Amino acid sequence: MKVAFLGKGGSGKSTMATAFVRNLRAKGKRVLAIDADHNMDLSYNLGAEPRLFLGADPDGIKVYVGSERTGGFIQALNLAKERGLSFTLSPADEYTESVSIELEDGLRLMTAGPHTDRVRSQEACSHSLAAPLKVYLPLLALNPLEAVVIDERAGTDPVATGILSGVDLAVIVREPTINSTRVAEQIKKELEIADIAHIIVDNKVAGMETDTARAAEAIFAAVA
Repeated sequence: MKVAFLGKGGSGKSTMATAFVRNLRAKGKRVLAIDADHNMDLSYNLGAEPRLFLGADPDGIKVYVGSERTGGFIQALNLAKERGLSFTLSPADEYTESVSIELEDGLRLMTAGPHTDRVRSQEACSHSLAAPLKVYLPLLALNPLEAVVIDERAGTDPVATGILSGVDLAVIVREPTINSTRVAEQIKKELEIADIAHIIVDNKVAGMETDTARAAEAIFAAVA
């Protein structure tokens, strides 16, 4: 399964994503954790000091699949599909090895990374940091004992990038505040337009059982 966590900043999406990674590991799954947010909360939550970044060379994946560096990501994706190319976790293919680190046996971390000089100089936007996922996620072939957990950026932006077209489920994390509820509804509408499967998980609700445990149960039920 490939599951992405979305929500308003501060809603707890990174915490939920981290807990879900640990939940999957406890169930014996091999996990690729993808930190698509340049704040890198998921990476630090997992105890990592990221040193490899997708955003350091976003166009590298185009070259890897045989496309032109100056071409589009969708063009690269279509070319890779035509050629029957795919990415794997166990064993990790050459590209996956080059842009991720192994935190422990069965757990890899891929990080979009912080803003680069190209972003700061406005040669590229911050969306470019995670843009390789447009090609990578749809082509990543998983076996039943493997899973991907993605911590996305806050708000509705992740839906518009096209990255989520490669996931099985988007989890909207909502806390009991007016703003978080409003943003959750905005994200939900965008996901509906994009025809991406999604659920809403409430977080930080007084009197309810452990939030992360409920989230895991809801996610497994949604992808069953």
